[in-house]
Amino acid sequence: METSVSLQEPFSYAIWPLIVLGVLIGAYLLYLIIYKIIKSTKDKKVKEAPKIKPRTAEEIEKLKHKYIQELNKIESELSKQKITVRTAYHRMSTCIRQFVYDVTDIKVQNYTLNDIRSLNMPVLEELITEYYTPEFSKKSVGDASASIEKTKKAIERWN
Repeated sequence: METSVSLQEPFSYAIWPLIVLGVLIGAYLLYLIIYKIIKSTKDKKVKEAPKIKPRTAEEIEKLKHKYIQELNKIESELSKQKITVRTAYHRMSTCIRQFVYDVTDIKVQNYTLNDIRSLNMPVLEELITEYYTPEFSKKSVGDASASIEKTKKAIERWN
């Protein structure tokens, strides 16, 4: 049977929008891949060890004396209940960090515990780990006097 109605050609898309969309998606994927590669290489780079400023034995002894006196002051104030356990731990952390800075010129007062771990200073890492819970918990519980003694011994043994 013949009809006088002619059928239209099937609907077709223009090819250029598909090409533009494909190029944009490809560029975005390429950007993400490059970004991931750059980020992973930055993370894998070994952090350069900070340079330790040389000090004379006399300078180190003076610094040891100064910071042991500071710890004695903290211990005295804690025993007289002028400061809380939390404050004592905070001040001990500040004291040992400042001592390490004065001896080595490494700004450990700005470092997190993970940063300190990367320094390869096990004594400092142990002390800061010990201070973290009482210093930052809601209820500070800890033997601050024992921590002060441990900190004094660490300062006395410092080379």
